[in-house]
Amino acid sequence: MEIFKQTTDDFVPSRRFLQTTGAENDLLLGDDSASLITCIEDQSLFSGLRDDVHQHFTPANRFEQHMADSIAEELWRKARYSLLETTALSAAIERDWEAVKKECPNADPAYRTYVAFRDMSPRDTACVRAGQDFESRAWRRSRADVAALHALRSKPR
Repeated sequence: MEIFKQTTDDFVPSRRFLQTTGAENDLLLGDDSASLITCIEDQSLFSGLRDDVHQHFTPANRFEQHMADSIAEELWRKARYSLLETTALSAAIERDWEAVKKECPNADPAYRTYVAFRDMSPRDTACVRAGQDFESRAWRRSRADVAALHALRSKPR
């Protein structure tokens, strides 16, 4: 899933941290995606994802709208954390490319991936592990939100 802007020609780094609001604030404030999107991510791509989630679940009231927003936010976070892992692994594979080529000229992709993981610094490993933890947490939250939304819909009104 695309989340980043295609060009950074006009990029100006933000001097403030964008903090994600909690679910309890979203319930009161509605969509607050400005606090979810980092300065290098594309707001319009998130808006498209949010619209797709709303179209899929067709929320009938404000609470269901909040649940659909929450699902979209967790899917966005999951994509961000997946990209973190992929980027770290790609950087490690590129870093070790020549050394692996010298060690094993006919190395297949699996061996290159193994060497990249094997030779990651403790800092890189900790970063990837944290990203995987965050991704798992985001996945659990989105599954819980979907289950809650389905439970709400199954009860007679």
